Amino acid sequence: MLAACERVVKDLWILSCANWRAICAQLRRAIRLALAAGLLLTLLRFEVPPYGDREAHLDRMLAGKHFDLAGWWIGAMAAKLGYELILPHDSMSDVDQAAFVQDYMRDVAVFKRLVGQIEAIYSDPNVGDAAAASAGLRAQRDALRTSLNIRQDIAEAILQDQVQSVLREEGFAVAGQVMPPLRFRFTELPDLLVVSRRDKIERIASRELATGLTLEEKARIEEAVDRRFDVSSLVTPIGGLGAYPTMLPETSALRWVLGVIAHEWVHNHLIFTLSPVGLNFLSSAEARTINETAAVIVEREIRERVAQRYYPQLYAALVSDVQSSAASGNAQGFDFRAEMRKTRERVDELLAQGRIEEAEAYMEQRRVLFIQNGYLIRKLNQAYFAFHGAYNADPGGSPAAGKDPIGPAVQELRQRSPSLGAFLREIATIRDFADLQRRLQSRQSPRLRTRDAQRKT
Repeated sequence: MLAACERVVKDLWILSCANWRAICAQLRRAIRLALAAGLLLTLLRFEVPPYGDREAHLDRMLAGKHFDLAGWWIGAMAAKLGYELILPHDSMSDVDQAAFVQDYMRDVAVFKRLVGQIEAIYSDPNVGDAAAASAGLRAQRDALRTSLNIRQDIAEAILQDQVQSVLREEGFAVAGQVMPPLRFRFTELPDLLVVSRRDKIERIASRELATGLTLEEKARIEEAVDRRFDVSSLVTPIGGLGAYPTMLPETSALRWVLGVIAHEWVHNHLIFTLSPVGLNFLSSAEARTINETAAVIVEREIRERVAQRYYPQLYAALVSDVQSSAASGNAQGFDFRAEMRKTRERVDELLAQGRIEEAEAYMEQRRVLFIQNGYLIRKLNQAYFAFHGAYNADPGGSPAAGKDPIGPAVQELRQRSPSLGAFLREIATIRDFADLQRRLQSRQSPRLRTRDAQRKT
């Protein structure tokens, strides 16, 4: 009897151990499954964006066509950090530095001319052996490209210092260092996809696109985006990109370069100072217009001061060229600015009345008019105005901005500011257009406030 009881107890023990081992095995499998699921949830992105998520759908549509900003940044920062360990231009005088930059710019012009000549040979159906016919030009091009690559870091560093010298005078330096430090890179720029609503000129999305896209590819992107979201889109070139370092196209237009260096630094400064118009640049049309308009104002003033200080002969020649160009434009009898402003104002009126198709047909008619008068606008739509209208620093307002009051208000703030530095520092504290209006109102004399009140009544 006792032996039988011992066997029963032993069998129960064996059974319980087996069950325990099975339970442990199941627990281990469950833990492994949970860990695997957690890892997958961490690494995998959703395959199908949620319904109505325009941003996610837009990214999906543009897969493979985005600009690789991270890869560009790594290369640009490596170049900057490597050069700044040496700084060979520090031993050069201001005159020698200016001469170095001008020589570099002249060679950029020669390089672009060689590229154009080579392309013309390859495009000429009468040239049987384009490689042989262009061999000499290609050798010159390659040698000059090597020389430009060697000198690029020095030219960039000199231009950085020249623009920073004026920014330092305006009070943007801490212990002698402009903050944020001004850094830029000559590079091939991405195009920008701008997306606007159809029923109102309002930028609702944008994406930097990969370089090298053909015109046909850009048109296909626009068509697909318009059809998918019922919006107005435009793929447009840009003059600079406020990354860090900021991105500028390689060009021989020195006066233009001086301005864009300052312009893109303003965008970085407004982010660096946690300015509302910097932080809300992508989400608020008001913030974007205040930001861009202030950047254009700073650009123009800094450009003139740097040119006068370091490039006086070039400055005088370029001023003469601008005056001659303006006189020539007026003689043609077609006032682009007036006609573009008229177009924007009429489009705003039609859209406000809900006449979207009529507004779009009108813009196409006006585009044909501009082309007939020598202004090759590929596409004139709501996205065009949403992009160009943000740069509202011209007296009386930008033509593409129509009756938008934000730009003139920013200009008025500059007129009432004691210095350029004071103006930009105040811009950095402005929350929105209503805040800007309150500040302007508080600065008016009692007589001006009375006059404005009478106008409103």
